[in-house]
Amino acid sequence: MKRYNRKHLLRNVLLSLVAVLLIGGLGLGLSRYRDVKSAVNGSFDPVDVSGSRDTTALLKAKKPFSVLLMGTDTTDFTRSYAGKTDTMMILTIDPKKEETTITSVPHDLAVKIPGYDKSPAEISEAFEHGQAKSSITTVQKTLNVPIDYYALVNVTGVLNVIDKVGGLDITPTSSFTSYGYSFKKGVKTHMDGAKALAYSRETSSTDAGYYAHESRQGEVMAAVMHKCTTIKALMNQDFIKTLSSEVQTNMTFNDLTTIIKSYKHFTEYVNTTHIDGTDKTIDGHKYTVASKAEYQRVTDYILDGLSLPSAKTGGLEF
Repeated sequence: MKRYNRKHLLRNVLLSLVAVLLIGGLGLGLSRYRDVKSAVNGSFDPVDVSGSRDTTALLKAKKPFSVLLMGTDTTDFTRSYAGKTDTMMILTIDPKKEETTITSVPHDLAVKIPGYDKSPAEISEAFEHGQAKSSITTVQKTLNVPIDYYALVNVTGVLNVIDKVGGLDITPTSSFTSYGYSFKKGVKTHMDGAKALAYSRETSSTDAGYYAHESRQGEVMAAVMHKCTTIKALMNQDFIKTLSSEVQTNMTFNDLTTIIKSYKHFTEYVNTTHIDGTDKTIDGHKYTVASKAEYQRVTDYILDGLSLPSAKTGGLEF
């Protein structure tokens, strides 16, 4: 089955969270700034990956950089979370071109995970095997591209803060029932946290199935992030702290402030692609299998987004 490009929650989560934290810090006074800084640094979780680039030097020189964005859906999210990732995207940001590229990676992409005996494995299993370090290493070696930062977002936890901003208004694109809630196509619906969670989790009512589910997650997260930019939300320190507690990243507060100051127009132009593949059943398990040519196309795309010379794609594909 051919995979198609789709809007996704993670870009909205990362970019809008950055804006929320910095607008809150720069516009609400020193005391509030310190609170926001503390909340952001509470999300900090460094990784040590062999061959990593010097991110401090990259940001200082206003060079393009990359972020591996991952999403999970769990009610038990902690700093030691070690489950699978539901979603994965590679983001590149180029300040000179004022351009951002987003590459969506199928969660069931068949790869070889370094240090993991199972072959093939879903790329989503990399985090389960060795958390952020394993995910970054797998992506770097699969595509032969540098990953400078990562961000893991807990979808369930973020949705749980919806009530703190008074709920959301969303217009469903299809009619269905989920977890006891009914949704009607084209009718604007006010949702509290529980209803929004039910809306985003439904997977079986349309032919698009899982992909429609991901699209609905994106709708909910976009609505959450829109609320985040309101003065009312920025004044709600409990909201900011709760939101920050559902994000794990190796970006420091100083990294984020540098990005906002030096990369002001990085969302001016956003180009998207995805790793395209076909569904194959291997040992009774369904995977998405991509060709070598497709991996090379994606490698070239990401390296171009980083203004780096072309290179041969990696060697962990199945």
